[in-house]
Amino acid sequence: MIANNSGLAITCCYRSYAELKVLLRFVDTMSKKKKDFPKTKLKIGKKLKKTTTTDTRIHSKKVVLVEQLTKSSDSCLSYRGLSLNELCRQLGHYNINVRRNSVVGVRQLLSSHPELVPKYLHILIPTVGRLIACDKSDSSFHAQLRALLELLCTTSASTISSHFTLLIAHTLRALTHLRMGVRIYALTILTLLMQTYPDLCRNSIDLFDSFVEFLNSKRIPANRKLLVDGVHAFLRAFLVEECATVGPLHVASFSIRTKQYTRINLTSAIRPLIDFCVLGSQPRQSKSSLYLPDKFLQALSGILSLFLMSASEEVSSSNEKEWVEIFGIFNKVLPQIRASSQTVQFEEELKKDYLVSALY
Repeated sequence: MIANNSGLAITCCYRSYAELKVLLRFVDTMSKKKKDFPKTKLKIGKKLKKTTTTDTRIHSKKVVLVEQLTKSSDSCLSYRGLSLNELCRQLGHYNINVRRNSVVGVRQLLSSHPELVPKYLHILIPTVGRLIACDKSDSSFHAQLRALLELLCTTSASTISSHFTLLIAHTLRALTHLRMGVRIYALTILTLLMQTYPDLCRNSIDLFDSFVEFLNSKRIPANRKLLVDGVHAFLRAFLVEECATVGPLHVASFSIRTKQYTRINLTSAIRPLIDFCVLGSQPRQSKSSLYLPDKFLQALSGILSLFLMSASEEVSSSNEKEWVEIFGIFNKVLPQIRASSQTVQFEEELKKDYLVSALY
């Protein structure tokens, strides 16, 4: 007979001492189990609930959402629920897929709310402009970015004038990129800007020299149609059309009593008395760079070399109309340069190119 800790007496026949230990451990665990109907011990002073009363209190669990319940102050959101400021911050992300989704979101948001374009130009121009020179972009990203830039170009020239210098700077930086794909894309964007804002492009100091340097460089795109369109837009932007002068217009009043008359000139002033930079970062040019003799010769040299390459490839027949318009612009500018500056050196440089005879 063996007695365990619970006071139970066990009578068994065992073979070894190990079997006895296992049996004692089993008996201890059985004694430690809770009983089926344990008696609850009441605390002193606690009253029992009556069986006839009904508890009317309601208990419920609640979940407090701190971030998701906050309403955004900006009511204009994209299809992903992002504001324009958040999308512009994502345009500088290192991942190309995040940038692509941000460009699509900005385009969708501005298409739905075009009144946001003039308001957020100070944010859109720096963030969108730096993507023009991105060398990790593919063709689909370039298409989405061009569509966004076309949407920004719907703004009036007076509204975008204070931000146009920065946009041109980003475009010209991409025009001198080492990768040819970036340079081709920059040429398409520059052509779009020159066609949309010719007056702002004419007042840009760096645009003329950068584009002429691009034409005279050895690495130019093989797409001749793109080059011809760019050259045509470039010359149209820097061409100053002659305005028809009207006047002088006068209004006179005659007095019989005093035998005097007064005359008032109603002709509007063509040039402002004070012309200086207020909103932009560059001063306004008083004269187009195309009408300067040295600039004219540089542009003519680069465009003539491009014309010779196009003629040697026997594909110039498709661009024949554009080339006629291009040389027609040179034909309009040349007499004004000769009338303003009678220099022998200019005539000598002009006669060096044997194709100049087409301008006479």
